[in-house]
Amino acid sequence: MSGHSNIRKVVIAGGSGYLGNLLAHSFLEDGWKVVILSRSSQPSVLPGSRVVRWSGSKSGAWESELSNCNVLINLSGRSVDCRYGKKNRKDILDSRISSTRALSKAFESLASPPKVWINASSMALYGQRWGQEDAFVEDSPISGKGFLEEVTQAWEDAFFEKKWPNVRQISLRISFVLGKKSGAFPLLAKFAKLGLGGAQGSGKQWMSWLHEDDFVSIVRFLIEQQKLSGPFNLAAPQPVLNEEFMKCLRQQLAPMGLGLPAPAWGVKLGCFVIGSAWELALQSRKVRSQKLDDNGYSFRFPTLQSAIADLVGS
Repeated sequence: MSGHSNIRKVVIAGGSGYLGNLLAHSFLEDGWKVVILSRSSQPSVLPGSRVVRWSGSKSGAWESELSNCNVLINLSGRSVDCRYGKKNRKDILDSRISSTRALSKAFESLASPPKVWINASSMALYGQRWGQEDAFVEDSPISGKGFLEEVTQAWEDAFFEKKWPNVRQISLRISFVLGKKSGAFPLLAKFAKLGLGGAQGSGKQWMSWLHEDDFVSIVRFLIEQQKLSGPFNLAAPQPVLNEEFMKCLRQQLAPMGLGLPAPAWGVKLGCFVIGSAWELALQSRKVRSQKLDDNGYSFRFPTLQSAIADLVGS
């Protein structure tokens, strides 16, 4: 991308994971200074970026990195892909709230805070959508009940509880990101290759998804468009049913396009064995972005067929 000469430094909190690495690579390619705030003693980051340790909850030397920084992106938070026991539930919630509030507190002492603060969020806060009901958009009522729904609402509340003068605050309500090397997509692709790529559960649950290239492109778009703020749904324009998603995957990867389905009990058992969350596979999320449409964002991969074809290299 071009036209970023006036924006030179980005700080990515929790940036040593999958999505953080995607963004760091994009910024580094354009000559930005990239600083990763990481709790890990040995984070996996790209050459050219700089790592600064932080606790994710307490003040420290890391705060100076925010002074005269152009963009702050916060991706901190324990993965939700785990069993939802009491400790994990607490860690998932606390890691999101504490990191967001620690960054907010740091703003209090900054004479020149970042012009843009982008905070991760999730499409889960809308709740589930079944059947032929319209997809949720940014101004849809927030009334979802459930663990992931309530965590995400608390996360956004912490982010927006204080507004900073001359700082654009943007929350990313992220859908299922399809990536070549990380996330759930490589596992689903492996299942399809082994002939296990049938529908999961009823197959009637909606899946809102996003190609990893569009994830990066949307973040860059939101930074460039200086009038944009508030929540944005990061989801491709066409949600699909799980049975359609798996069929598309089989057509690309499965022997003769065949795949054994996984009944709901099988999904739950398999997730229990590998320590994953069955809810991520069986809940129905139907979301699209009205605000990206209204502001002229053009998706690189607007259809599932084009996205999967790119990811599997066909």
